[in-house]
Amino acid sequence: MDESVMNAIIGALIVGGFGVALVVVLGLVAVFGLWKLFTKAGKPGFYAIIPFLNLYTLVEITALPVTWFWYSIIAGVLATWTGGLIGLVNLYLTFIIFRQLMRVFGKSDSIANVIINLIFPYITLPILGMSDAQYRGPQATDDVPRLPWIQ
Repeated sequence: MDESVMNAIIGALIVGGFGVALVVVLGLVAVFGLWKLFTKAGKPGFYAIIPFLNLYTLVEITALPVTWFWYSIIAGVLATWTGGLIGLVNLYLTFIIFRQLMRVFGKSDSIANVIINLIFPYITLPILGMSDAQYRGPQATDDVPRLPWIQ
């Protein structure tokens, strides 16, 4: 094999290894942040490492109806079959869940704040979990308008 081809393969492996390491580190940071959030909300922290239970617990502490959990699961499955078109529905659901999360922890639920949380959850979830924010409970979200088809 040519030396330039071998160098290209080695370079690709190194860059790919850094990419995998970055994804693993960001995943661990997100789990750490969720663990802290769940313990603040009075839920067991280890729920953060159980795949569907973490989403269910997140919906539960944000005081959204349980149907939001099922809508998120269905939208996630359908997004893989529709080429990502249903992903917009999942993005909307995630936006509302993060908005509610900010509210139940007494933080600003402005559009800019929620969009930053959507883009950088690996940074904002641990910050919210480690901050002095206290869990206020479902009463912090009483004024949220409910859509008639999502109860």
